[in-house]
Amino acid sequence: MEAIQTNEVGGLTFGIEIEIHVPVLKAPESDPIEKAVDFPSDDWYKKTCLFYSPEDGRKIPVVRDDVMTSKGARQAVWDMLLVLFKAVIETPNCDSTDPDIEVVTAENEHPTKTFEPKHGAQEATTSTLGKGVDPSHNTLGDFVDGHYEVYNTWTVCKDESGCWYEKADGELFLTGKLPPIGPPGYSWFSIEIKSKVYKDLDAMQEDLQKVCDRIRSRFLVSINCGRGYNRTSTHVHVGRSGNWNPNQEDLPFNLVAVKKMATAMCILESKLMKMHAPWKADNHKYAALLKGYTHLGEFLNPDEKFAGSSLPIDPYPSQENTAVYAKSSFTLNSRQLNEIQSYLCMDTRNRPHEAAIHMIWGADDLMHLAWLLSCREGLRRGAFALHGLVPTKKNVIKSRHLNTIEFRHMHGSMDAEDIMNWIRIIEKIVSISASSSDKDYVTLLDGIEPDGRGSIGDVAQALGLRLAIKSEEQIAKETLLPEVPKGNDERKKWTQLGPIMFLSKNCEP
Repeated sequence: MEAIQTNEVGGLTFGIEIEIHVPVLKAPESDPIEKAVDFPSDDWYKKTCLFYSPEDGRKIPVVRDDVMTSKGARQAVWDMLLVLFKAVIETPNCDSTDPDIEVVTAENEHPTKTFEPKHGAQEATTSTLGKGVDPSHNTLGDFVDGHYEVYNTWTVCKDESGCWYEKADGELFLTGKLPPIGPPGYSWFSIEIKSKVYKDLDAMQEDLQKVCDRIRSRFLVSINCGRGYNRTSTHVHVGRSGNWNPNQEDLPFNLVAVKKMATAMCILESKLMKMHAPWKADNHKYAALLKGYTHLGEFLNPDEKFAGSSLPIDPYPSQENTAVYAKSSFTLNSRQLNEIQSYLCMDTRNRPHEAAIHMIWGADDLMHLAWLLSCREGLRRGAFALHGLVPTKKNVIKSRHLNTIEFRHMHGSMDAEDIMNWIRIIEKIVSISASSSDKDYVTLLDGIEPDGRGSIGDVAQALGLRLAIKSEEQIAKETLLPEVPKGNDERKKWTQLGPIMFLSKNCEP
């Protein structure tokens, strides 16, 4: 890549990552199938699949019973699922051959390689199951217009949380993690859909609506069946367009702008969480809230106790799990104190968030601040993640340095309006912090109730937005882990649970 000679920073850019769980059904010995992965006849589903409804028409992928015999076989099924999702996302309907959304498949959620199976999902045989992919390297590519080239297209990839598949003895191949709920004979695969980079939120919403509608119209997918840490989430990345050296400090966002964002999130976060699943507030492992299970939270409330089941269970290696900064290292110097007085009015500075705000503004650089807001165990990102703005530093930050800020607060969703409501709120917070006048920033914070009172609608209004946001009760209902009914009649209880487990079909295929 040629060296970038000038630094030109433009408008904001946005990208999303959506995690979903996809069920597969192992064909029983009494109703075997010949192909490795297939969609048998309607009559087969009526007789064998607990979740099939002729009125709905969506079919769960069925796999041959020998798929459980090897990891390679299961990986091949996963590969085939990605190709099926790609085909559904990129074209308006099943009869169309002209894609209107460019989509690629990827081996995993990190941009290392892409692949296409040598054999289609319908033609795969036992002999090809273990070698159904043709790996080709897919590096980040050049850094152009504020992002790496790999993010010029939508991507369907395997999610790191993995797949859950029963062995012959009933145990799971993926050990140590709770699988999503489900009846015997059904297994789960995690899939992540990553958007391309967008500058225009209206264009992003148009494409996102297509993606969500197409997936829901063709597949039975779930966002609320995961347990423990294996639940689905939606992550939003915010960057900037323009040309600069991606390794240059203070670009695309400088330290003052990021401190303003962090301050706004510190004050607003409890309100903003009202538009997300209740369980996300306790997602200490992958999305610790600013004043929760972060280093900042530890400094603020060193004696606070967290439920053991809510804590990280597999932190990064212990040699990296150390507090490398002391609380005293975030003490304000005279320059930082002057910055607070310039950007925050007296009422904001003296509100209940005073101690947190002082430590945020006491950070000496972006690395310092990124560590403060990260998970207190290991090197994990918090909910407001700055890892993408800094390079990896041993014992401090583990980063892919994508030149973005990541917001990890939201639950998994295939509701385009819900996702875009969240993105538009993020856009306002980032824009006011990074681009608007200091007066606008002071006015925004001064108009927010400091103690969590008020609704998310009040926040949206303060940001100048008019959004149709679901109630807390509705969000909780949609994202709550379903309770499995008691009883021995498997068909009756799971048929009853199906409409709660799977997202509704909201458009025609």
